[in-house]
Amino acid sequence: MKVCVIGNGAREEALKEAVKNSPLCSELVESPDENPDLIIFGPEQPICDGLVDYYQSKGIRCIGVNKQFSKLESSKLYAKKFMVENNIKCAKLLPVECDIFPQVVKADGLCKGKGVKVVFSQQEKDEFTRKLNMPYFIEEFLDGHEISLMSYFNGSKLINFCPARDFKKLSEDAHSPNTGGMGAYCPVDLTQNQIDKLHIYLNKLETALINSKADFTGFIYSGLIWTKEDWYVLEYNVRLGDPECQVILNLLDNDFLSILLNNEDPVYKKGYSACLTIAANGYPDNPVKGDEIILPNSDKVKVYFAGVKKVKNKIYSDGGRVLSICSFGEKPFEILYEYAKKIKMNNKFFRKDINIF
Repeated sequence: MKVCVIGNGAREEALKEAVKNSPLCSELVESPDENPDLIIFGPEQPICDGLVDYYQSKGIRCIGVNKQFSKLESSKLYAKKFMVENNIKCAKLLPVECDIFPQVVKADGLCKGKGVKVVFSQQEKDEFTRKLNMPYFIEEFLDGHEISLMSYFNGSKLINFCPARDFKKLSEDAHSPNTGGMGAYCPVDLTQNQIDKLHIYLNKLETALINSKADFTGFIYSGLIWTKEDWYVLEYNVRLGDPECQVILNLLDNDFLSILLNNEDPVYKKGYSACLTIAANGYPDNPVKGDEIILPNSDKVKVYFAGVKKVKNKIYSDGGRVLSICSFGEKPFEILYEYAKKIKMNNKFFRKDINIF
């Protein structure tokens, strides 16, 4: 098949690599104007803008959530209604004027992973809500371990990838801002009870999509937290997570495109897949741009470009999250930290506390 992957970033670089390596792909094209047989959507914005519906109306096969169900991400209140109606556990809504802290403020719109904040005081709440410039609501704070669970809905059933753990905070400080993601790894070690409850949740989600007459083939991302002896949904996204997508694809031992087109179940290599985000100083609010980047050579690290621009064979930082560096093995973060230190980039920033164990 001739395949096009929509979007530019580290996630999309990983998707393009997986597609290009598939025996089912005859050609990877850059644009839908090049008459692809299949379009795979990476970021949320074109999905929520209805481009899946548009290209399907032109007769092109698409892997992406349609506009109706994209509201699971673009409207957090729509997602909350979906969960409540389908008996899916989630945080309780609180009055906007609630003064019991900590509590969670959620923007009701697309914010690239930065529209949610746990606030510990009225002052912190006021400062965050002033920045939002969109409707928001308040939820109870749930405390526990989080996982990212990405699923592929083929129109009649869910095919689930192994759970990953991502690190959204800019630092380990609980008061630090949420980002698009500072690192991730998979698989996540879960107890048998957690695995059993996960199967129950996924069966509920599959049933909910079928009962809601979901008529798309695309990805659903469940942000889950283990609390009160069960899994609770923190959020839904309608695309693969970044950087979780990178770690999942690097753990796969079978063909990603065959999973999507032939409904195969994912098969994984033994070991851990990890990713570390190299960001620019000032991220997420005011990242420093324009630094030249010189990468060390390594046969143990894959580098995916995110916020960069290329000028005359040189690479420069051009965004907040600049690079995704990925490795595989028993202790992949040790490899990633050594590599990160050797990257030449004046204003680089990365978390130094992320690990598997």
